[in-house]
Amino acid sequence: MKIQVKRKAVDTVMLPLNQSTFNKKLMSDHNLAFSFASITKLDLRIGDTITYKGELLTINQEPNLKRDHLYQYDVVFEGHRHTLSRFILKDEGAFTFSYTGQPDDFMFMFLECINSVDSGWTLGEIEESEDVTIDFDKVDCLSALTMIAQAFEAEWDIRGKVISLKKTIGVAKDFPVSYGMGKGLYSLTRQSINDKVIVTRAYAVGGDKNLPEGVKGNLKLNDYLENNVDLYGIREGIFEDEEIYPKRTGTATAVSQSSEEIFTLTDTSIDFNLNGLKVEGETPKIVFKSGSLNGNEFEITSYNHSTKTIRYKANKDSNGNFFPFGVTVAEIGDKYTLVGIRMPQSYVDAAYAELTAGRLKYLTGNSAPRVVYDLELDLLELKRRETLPDAGDIIPVTDSELGVNENIRVTSVSYPGHYPDVLENGMTFTAEVGNEVTYTLIQKIQNDVKEQKQVVTQYSKQSWENDRRNAQALNEFIGKVLDPDGNLAQPLQQAIVGMFGTPSMYYDLDGISMSVNDGGNPNAFAMTAGRLIHRVFKIDGLGYIWNLDPFAVTGLNPLKSYYLAAKCSKISLTGEWVLTETQFPTEGDVAYWYFNFGILSSVLEGVRSFRATKGFTVISGGQIETDVITAFMINVQRLFAQLITVGSDGFVNAGISGLADKGNESQRFWAGATEENRYTAPFQVLNDGNIKSYKGEIGGFELTPTSFQSKVIDPGGDPTSASSGIILSDWGVLSRNAGMSFLPSSTGLDFSASLVGETSVVRPIERPFSIADVRAGIFGIRRQDLTSHVLDQLWQAWGRYGGMFSSLKVLGAVYEPVRVDNENADTYMTENDYFLVKGGSNNKVFLPSEGVEVGRTVSIKNARGVTEIDGNGYDIYMINNSVSRTVILASGIIRGYRFSGSQWIETNG
Repeated sequence: MKIQVKRKAVDTVMLPLNQSTFNKKLMSDHNLAFSFASITKLDLRIGDTITYKGELLTINQEPNLKRDHLYQYDVVFEGHRHTLSRFILKDEGAFTFSYTGQPDDFMFMFLECINSVDSGWTLGEIEESEDVTIDFDKVDCLSALTMIAQAFEAEWDIRGKVISLKKTIGVAKDFPVSYGMGKGLYSLTRQSINDKVIVTRAYAVGGDKNLPEGVKGNLKLNDYLENNVDLYGIREGIFEDEEIYPKRTGTATAVSQSSEEIFTLTDTSIDFNLNGLKVEGETPKIVFKSGSLNGNEFEITSYNHSTKTIRYKANKDSNGNFFPFGVTVAEIGDKYTLVGIRMPQSYVDAAYAELTAGRLKYLTGNSAPRVVYDLELDLLELKRRETLPDAGDIIPVTDSELGVNENIRVTSVSYPGHYPDVLENGMTFTAEVGNEVTYTLIQKIQNDVKEQKQVVTQYSKQSWENDRRNAQALNEFIGKVLDPDGNLAQPLQQAIVGMFGTPSMYYDLDGISMSVNDGGNPNAFAMTAGRLIHRVFKIDGLGYIWNLDPFAVTGLNPLKSYYLAAKCSKISLTGEWVLTETQFPTEGDVAYWYFNFGILSSVLEGVRSFRATKGFTVISGGQIETDVITAFMINVQRLFAQLITVGSDGFVNAGISGLADKGNESQRFWAGATEENRYTAPFQVLNDGNIKSYKGEIGGFELTPTSFQSKVIDPGGDPTSASSGIILSDWGVLSRNAGMSFLPSSTGLDFSASLVGETSVVRPIERPFSIADVRAGIFGIRRQDLTSHVLDQLWQAWGRYGGMFSSLKVLGAVYEPVRVDNENADTYMTENDYFLVKGGSNNKVFLPSEGVEVGRTVSIKNARGVTEIDGNGYDIYMINNSVSRTVILASGIIRGYRFSGSQWIETNG
């Protein structure tokens, strides 16, 4: 069974649908992944499409291709939702902005943005909700859509190019499943999301604003709420929400401005008199929650209760500028709250009620282990009932052994691409179900394809030949094995499977550390508190996780060894460590189990050692399954001749490679991608020592796929506010906040800048002939300025500058050095003089003669009597169009002189 691939609506190749897997996850993946071999090379490219189950799917990543005697392809076609990650959310051209509104307001803004770059998107069902405010900062549209859903505690769904935003996506399916033949379920696996965040006793803390009389610090509930303490013991947690405090959100019914600094807002619905309710030690303020002033707060100067009018003053920055200003002011309909005001009791009661409700919701969601279930559904039963669960649907799941009997959300599905059109032996339909909805922000990530497969290591022909030789050598070795001491009944053991350990030893420890030779004393031993998680033993109705108390002992006999065991109650999930000279059997006490951990040795050469006996080891064929392998030397030549992936529980996104599949550019380490996609991983170390990294943190800097920047970027609240941060990208370099001094401390000067360019090259004594010779700390070039006329002039440039610019626009004051000479002698201007004030009785000034470039300008003011200006070897082309070697400058006059290369040209000032 094949499916047609198209490129711009033109048929290209056909792909085998029976070698594909369909994957869909709630608010995440939607793809059809192919893995197949072809005898010919196929023309597959990014942008190619297929139509599957009525939806257009597209290749967004270059297909993986492996060539041996066949062409092995791994290619993924993704649904329309994945194209959203290619575009940045913009509002009226801004990448960083704050937006306030209801769901339909956000979605219309979202739609306007996405349709400007990818037409055809429409809205489906949008459920109403209260206003929220979301800050967007250069996020892609797919991440932005998830942010919107999370803010409204909703879920999004995309069918074709139709976007819906609802409290719950999916429908309830009349498809009850349980384990057993004909019951729809082949297997059920429970996985814990995070059992370390169980909370059975909850406190609550709110915000620190508008606190009632006698309340200090934060609004809080003085009692606590409990749930499931009998099952999991006391596990404390705190519900925190700084936005819960006594407050009133009002709406402006009138606004006005009485001066540059004073504004008023009227709200006819204010139901109490603000006068006299100021919180001691605080400044009453109005905080805007929507409109142009959203997020800004201003000091309240007065309140008129008869007109319900609040008078507030603008904020003033260090330069004397006021905000609000111009058209950026409050408007009718803007929402606001008040802080620094002691609110009436009704608002205090409402805040406590909101805090109580939040604590209850927090406790309900955290007072039991969070789990999801992986289901392998019976495809035949699905086909018989003519149903196909989708991500978001709700199905009844029952399993008496695991204690499951409830309606659970389907969060993801995966099944063969040619199902249900074709039903074959070996087909599997897997679904992940659970009542935890995860909001995953996606920004240019490559999605892993989840598959059920056996991992088979491929060896080269040389490896096969080595294995054959090793097998022959092993036969010789077996024939030569003997017991040199003559004490063993059977020196060689041969079996199919070997298993070491007992069921009581099959457990893990969590949060527990051991201290042998505690404090340097070989006769002291200690264990910290923690949990014992058993894989076999459990207490019916309570569980299998025991809490163990800390343990410490001193004064051990240096000549004796000891047994260490966990003594765990059979009726409650509590226990303790015991260290004894004799070993207790597991069932040696009617009230306790003894789970043996290991043996503490006697003191040997001044120290003790500990050897664990817990756990188990299985040896089967060529495989060993165990917990820890300890060796004095490991021959890694064969170990690292292949690929080793690192990770567990679905997070296998790193590895080590010993392959030479790309010569000197072959990988040695990678992280952030699966084995199949390792050459696109965001972190790679190659054989030649090169490192590739597309994201990460280095000190105070963050590496992204397109930039290297400070982890903290503050653009400033307005154009005149302080800012900070450095960004280096293909677009340019941005450096904020002058914080780097370029002068040594010995100068006593602190000249700090945000960006420093420096040259220390000395200018040649003589001008180079017919060549340009320029060195500058910074070049500022506008390409359009480099006309042929300008380039011709550059052939005469030979200077050394702090900065050289093709054009320059200055928005503020220009500061130039001024030299004042009151000496009674002639004045010789140097290459470092630009503005000279000439005084003194001998008023003759010589213009610069060394290091003078074409275009050099100097200005001279005569502060005394008549001053004579000498061209110092060059003619002066005067304002009256005459030429002379000297000119007279009257008292109080300013003249400018510009060097043309062969003469000085006189100008006015």
